[in-house]
Amino acid sequence: MSSVLPDDEKDTIRDFHHWIIVARRIVHDSFTGDEKELQRLTLQTAEGLMMDHRLGAIESQMAEIKNALNDKE
Repeated sequence: MSSVLPDDEKDTIRDFHHWIIVARRIVHDSFTGDEKELQRLTLQTAEGLMMDHRLGAIESQMAEIKNALNDKE
């Protein structure tokens, strides 16, 4: 029996994978600790990058809504 994920969950997984790749490039270049700490820092960096990206998208959408509302007045 195969489980099928909803599209939004697939998108989230794909997006997080992208941010892990970006974070790995950032963290691995300057890291000198052990593997466990490297994984922790990579995941923490990826989460932060993904949240910053999502926040930027939300702020952009809010600005568009505000502009549309101002245009109607």
